[in-house]
Amino acid sequence: MSLLGPRDIVGIEFDAPEGWYDVELLGETGSDDWPERQAAALDAAPIVPQLRALQQVLHAEDPTGATRARVFVPVPSAGVINAYQTYELLQLEVDDSPESYLAATDAESGRREPGYEVIGYRSWRSAHPLGELVGFTHLTALADSADADDALLEQRVVFAIFPVGSAQAFHTIFRSGFIGGFDDMVADTQAIVDSVRVTLGEAA
Repeated sequence: MSLLGPRDIVGIEFDAPEGWYDVELLGETGSDDWPERQAAALDAAPIVPQLRALQQVLHAEDPTGATRARVFVPVPSAGVINAYQTYELLQLEVDDSPESYLAATDAESGRREPGYEVIGYRSWRSAHPLGELVGFTHLTALADSADADDALLEQRVVFAIFPVGSAQAFHTIFRSGFIGGFDDMVADTQAIVDSVRVTLGEAA
């Protein structure tokens, strides 16, 4: 039995199909004109407002920039962002495990509050090349008020990978409010997550 403690994740790599692009977050040097530059590279000027709005949403969620993001624009000529992905590292405490993470997410499966409702929740747990994976998906109904009849439906697929010997879990969320944005959102995003590779630092 090894007496070495958990090691920090110091590098992350993963594969993705064509059409995924890194988001330059607000606050990063030179990021102010990223929407225009990315749209120009794709010859898709109509998506500039969507890319700018995405930057603002991401900055509001995490102004530190620790949460990284990518955007999915498989058909630029359609002028639509199909989805976006955020990913980060979660520091694990002594009692954190795939079991406790799954229990916590399942406990939130019936969450409902004004302007926010979880629909069609399902979760799973499986092996991953790095260790163990917990995933869940649901539709989220987002509305400006509890009485709104025109709530926006957004599908979310969330994964947490617990690499063996790591002090952190890799956590990623895929979001899409575009119907038909994927052939199968769960299967397509699972394929991306299955490719995740991490580099661990030296033991403390």
